[in-house]
Amino acid sequence: MFKFQYPLSSHFLGILCIALLSGCATRFGDSITVPMGELAMYDAVPKEKSIARIADHLSNARSENMPFLAPHYFREAADIVDKIKRLAPEAVSAEDLAKADALLDKGESVSMLVRSTFANELELKDKLDELKANEVYPWEYKALTYQLSNLIEQVELNNASNIEREKATLNQLMQEFHAKAAQSSHK
Repeated sequence: MFKFQYPLSSHFLGILCIALLSGCATRFGDSITVPMGELAMYDAVPKEKSIARIADHLSNARSENMPFLAPHYFREAADIVDKIKRLAPEAVSAEDLAKADALLDKGESVSMLVRSTFANELELKDKLDELKANEVYPWEYKALTYQLSNLIEQVELNNASNIEREKATLNQLMQEFHAKAAQSSHK
C-alpha cells in the first residue's frame, strides 16, 4: 500500500503561496541600471549579432543550472530574451539587450554564491539525482528539493541572514533520504 510521508499541511501550502507570490512581485531588472558605455556598445554592434550573443549567454546560463541556482535573475533575463526574439531586429532596444546581459551576469555571481553556500546540499542533490531518487520516492524528493530551492531563493533575494539552522536541518534530512535511496537502489 502507498504511504504518503509528507502530508501537505496548510502551513506548507501557505509557504508555497507566499513563495510564488513573492517570486512574481520581485523584479530585479527594475533595480539594475546599465552604464551608458554598455548601452553605447549595444547601439554600435549590429542588432542580429547582439541578439545572438544574448541568446547564447542565456543558453550557457541554462546549462550552468542558473534556473535552479538564481531563478529570479534567470527568469527575468529569459523573459527579456523571449520579448526580443518576437521583435524585428531593428525594433530591439539596446537597453533591453544590456539589461538581459546584466541580469545574466548578476545571476552568474548569485549562482557562485549559492554554490558555495550550499555546497554540501547541492552535492547531496546530485547524488540523489544519480540514484534516481525522484523516480523511486517522488514526494520526498520534491519536498526536499522545494526546501533547498526556498533556501536558495532566500540567498538570491539577500534574505539569508538566519538560514543556518534551516540549512543544517535540510542537510540532515537530505543525508537520511540519501541513505534510504541508496539502500533501495541496492535491492
